Order: sequence, then structure tokens, then C-alpha cells
Amino acid sequence: MRHGRLHGWQWFLAWAAVGGGGVTALLTVLTVGPYVAVLTLGGAVLLGRTRRSHTGLPGLIAGAGVLPLVIAWLNRSGPGNVCTPGECTEEWSPWPWLGAGVVLIAVGTAVWVAATQRARQGTNSPAGPGWNRPADR
Repeated sequence: MRHGRLHGWQWFLAWAAVGGGGVTALLTVLTVGPYVAVLTLGGAVLLGRTRRSHTGLPGLIAGAGVLPLVIAWLNRSGPGNVCTPGECTEEWSPWPWLGAGVVLIAVGTAVWVAATQRARQGTNSPAGPGWNRPADR
């Protein structure tokens, strides 16, 4: 990798961070959400201004799946009352959170992989290569 030039997967991860930040800001709106939203918006503006970064946009979807996975992990002993020495807490079922996280990460990654393969093959359009030649218009 040359200095100053990012690869497609790095743009994907950068956009995934923005997606994860957006979901975190939304789900924590009454606590740290506004602060996270400011940082996330700043990252989105910086990435959005870099045309080359747009190849990683599906990372937004994948990044949105990270926080549901964290919530599933935190509720892994649920659903119901879970007691540890000193306290009892009510935990949610981890399964809906796990499902949402896995689906979002899988869909975002699949969309990015498909778009990357199309770009490498020169088929940026569903119509295939050469779809916009003057003879086809």
C-alpha cells in the first residue's frame, strides 16, 4: 500500500465505523448519544467528501450490525432475571439482537463484495460492460 492511499476494505471499515456510530447514537440518545452523533456526523462528512471512499458505503450497513451483537453478548444469560453475587438484573433475550446483528453485517458485507467484484470486472452497471456505448443509445 502506498502512503496516503487506502484500499477498498479500509474504506469499508471506515464507513462501518460511521454506521456503528450512528446506531450507537440512536440507541443511546438519552445518554451519550448526542456526543456520539456529533463525532459520527463529522466522520460521515469527512468520508463523504472523499469520492474514493464511496466504494465502502455498504460498510454503513455492516457497521450498524455491531452494536446489536454487543447487546446480544451483554444479554447472553437472558431472558429473565439473572442474579450474580450482590445483584439481580432483568435481561432481554439475546436472540433478536444476535439475528439483527448477523443479518446487517452479512448484508453489508455481501453488497460490498458484489460491488467490488463488479468494479474489478468493469461491470459497474447491471446491464454489463459497455452498456453506455453510443451504439446502444
